[in-house]
Amino acid sequence: MMARIRTIKPEFWRDENLSNVSAEACLLAIGLLNHCDDEGYFNANPKLVESDVFPLRKLSVTTTVALRELSSIGYIRVFDGTDGKSYGHIVNFLKHQRSEEHTSELQSHLN
Repeated sequence: MMARIRTIKPEFWRDENLSNVSAEACLLAIGLLNHCDDEGYFNANPKLVESDVFPLRKLSVTTTVALRELSSIGYIRVFDGTDGKSYGHIVNFLKHQRSEEHTSELQSHLN
């Protein structure tokens, strides 16, 4: 999946739920916007997420923990796909991002 240019709205920085997660989880929330498809779905394998979002950083919390933090505040939902792999969805993605296509590259694995 190709990374995409996304917009971060100013209210992101004042989101009270995101203020309760680690700095890595907050940065991951932004990075996932770049690496999800046009409906907000992404492969949630922590190693793949880390290689996409944090390729050159040493983290103070693991990517698994950061994903769990985002899930605990309802920013993402993580689930198993029909292929047995772990996928995630940015819950309010379509509310905050515009996409011409609104097609999921991962759709075949989500049903």
